[in-house]
Amino acid sequence: MSGKSNSIKKLAGALFTGDTTTALEAANKAIEEKRSVEKIVVKGILKAWVDFGEWYDRDAINALKAYSAVYIASDKVLKFLDSKVITPPDPPFSVLVTTVKGEGHIVMRDVIKLLLKSKGLKVLSAKKWATPEEVSQFLLDRSLKFVVLSCSQDETKAALDTLVKGVRAARPDIKIVAGGHFAGLSGADVILQDPTKLYDTLMGLQGA
Repeated sequence: MSGKSNSIKKLAGALFTGDTTTALEAANKAIEEKRSVEKIVVKGILKAWVDFGEWYDRDAINALKAYSAVYIASDKVLKFLDSKVITPPDPPFSVLVTTVKGEGHIVMRDVIKLLLKSKGLKVLSAKKWATPEEVSQFLLDRSLKFVVLSCSQDETKAALDTLVKGVRAARPDIKIVAGGHFAGLSGADVILQDPTKLYDTLMGLQGA
């Protein structure tokens, strides 16, 4: 196995154990090896969270005990990788990637943001949850063509309804895409569970 493959494999392993220092070292090594941010995210960060999800299914109690460390390590690596991406001066369109208030699992939102940014799109997002007021401001951006929602908790349905209705009332031209366990509750135009297919989906919808 090549050294390049090992650096990303090491990143996934470090994230799974919540080892922030090793994860950052591995991510930096992968960047030095000129691995694409997209590849690092998919094969490193997403791989770690798939493994974590499988652990949770087997042993929820101990997985939850480790969750904070895994999240913190992932957050720091995502921020590091984000600093390595430069959005081109004339992106084809903008995308709002967000969750609503009450959504506790925001890692996937941040993964999606970085994947789309690494593909050259302008990505808008609130720091935590998007309030109706914040969304209203984002909708003023005429380059905004899509809203992408991460939906993993069913108790957020009321907030999702409010957001989706607000977007459609203000900007009926915008397409809404949702993913996550409870994406079907969102009322989105498109349900997509594989984040690696999101960019191609958006480009296809834009060209339709």
